[in-house]
Amino acid sequence: MREIIQGRYELTARLGKGGMAEVWEADDLRLGRRVAVKFLKAPAGGRDLDRLERRFEREARLTARMGHPSVPVVHETGRHTDGGLYIVMELVDGQTLSARLKNDGPLPVPLAATIAVQTADVLAHAHRIGVVHRDLKPSNLMLTANDTLKVLDFGIAAALEPDPDEPRLTRTSDVMGTPGFISPEQGEGRPATARSDLYALGCVLYEIAAGRPPFTVAPGAQPLYLVFRHVHETPRPVSEHRPDLPADFAVLVMRLLAKDPAARPSPQEVQDLARTWMAAPSKATPTTPPAPRPTGFATGTGHPPPATLSRQADALAARGDHAGAATLIEDYLHRTLLPLDDSEALPLRLTLCELLLQSEDFTGAYDHYFALGGALRRNRPATDRDVLACRAGAARCLSELGRTPEALHEFEALLPVQQHVFGPVDRTVFDTRYEIAVLIARGGGIQAARDQLTSLVEDQQRVLPNGDERHPRASALLSRLNRILNAG
Repeated sequence: MREIIQGRYELTARLGKGGMAEVWEADDLRLGRRVAVKFLKAPAGGRDLDRLERRFEREARLTARMGHPSVPVVHETGRHTDGGLYIVMELVDGQTLSARLKNDGPLPVPLAATIAVQTADVLAHAHRIGVVHRDLKPSNLMLTANDTLKVLDFGIAAALEPDPDEPRLTRTSDVMGTPGFISPEQGEGRPATARSDLYALGCVLYEIAAGRPPFTVAPGAQPLYLVFRHVHETPRPVSEHRPDLPADFAVLVMRLLAKDPAARPSPQEVQDLARTWMAAPSKATPTTPPAPRPTGFATGTGHPPPATLSRQADALAARGDHAGAATLIEDYLHRTLLPLDDSEALPLRLTLCELLLQSEDFTGAYDHYFALGGALRRNRPATDRDVLACRAGAARCLSELGRTPEALHEFEALLPVQQHVFGPVDRTVFDTRYEIAVLIARGGGIQAARDQLTSLVEDQQRVLPNGDERHPRASALLSRLNRILNAG
């Protein structure tokens, strides 16, 4: 029997179940997309239900407040016909780090470093807006097929500076977090801080590098003994479990596990250091010379050269088969194993991103733009044109995916850089200004969007030729906004 929530979300498969909630995959019948629906599980006998409902509602607020590409977007919250609360969120296709470890064992150094950089970026953003996660662990970190990270489950997250009118949701005796990843200060009953999240990141990096957490206890032992070990004991150096780990990377992991919160590196320092190993081989042991590229850039490899491949993709796209053209390029890049920032493959990667956009695979396009932009930023300045193209493409994908606050944030941050690089009247700048106006209007700021468009239309008429497609596009939206305002 079909179960449909609020006449809109048809449940299709249960994805997971925990002590407080269960998560289902669902079809959004109104917008034709897949989503995740998280339901609060009421405890037996209704004990502590009010407190759990307030915590569940706070999770929705804090997650929605994040507005970060690596945090699933919240679409809606509500109460089911049975009285239970639910949250509708972005559905993430991927694998948790705990599942990845179970299947594959310790992760390669470049992937571990990539996880460190992306997680630290989320933590830096969360801490800037006053949110501490408090339960970072491998089962709450998910990798997509392109190794893009998503940080899940802000169920026990807390505001660093809570509203004084907000009711206290934890008892004095509560220890918030998972025993295997809890910071010493939390284990002692002190409040979690931003530095507590960094300790948990250290535990995560230790486990994905070593294949085991920093502390364990015998089966059947009390969880509080694990907390005791985090408070009072020093873990064995991660390099003892993973001799090939670069020495500096091992030092970074152990610094994150410092008992003194002030001694732990900042998220920015973690990102700066970890980027060194994102595409580098291990430095702990001698390396062998790299093998010749198994790619189509050399003749006789069985792969067409990039120019031929581009022509084949162009022919498919000209017939309207953008998805087929994207598949052709994606398969080629997968088989040739070229690094993301390879200069010869860069035009193909950018073409692939655009083809995915045109075929309306917005999630796939976003993942490719995000990964490519991150790789380019390691060696190029923020003003590099390819870096800017990736940022703009990723923002367009966020907009198409309905992630309006995130898309608006990205475009508004991108605009001044584009104006500096391209000049204030460049077509790229006009496109970004138009996207900003669209997103402001979508968010309900009709008057502000009209003001933005009025200025944009004037600037475009002054600079662009009469036949430019940007004229009717901006004018049509401006007319719609004027009608809305006049009707009101």
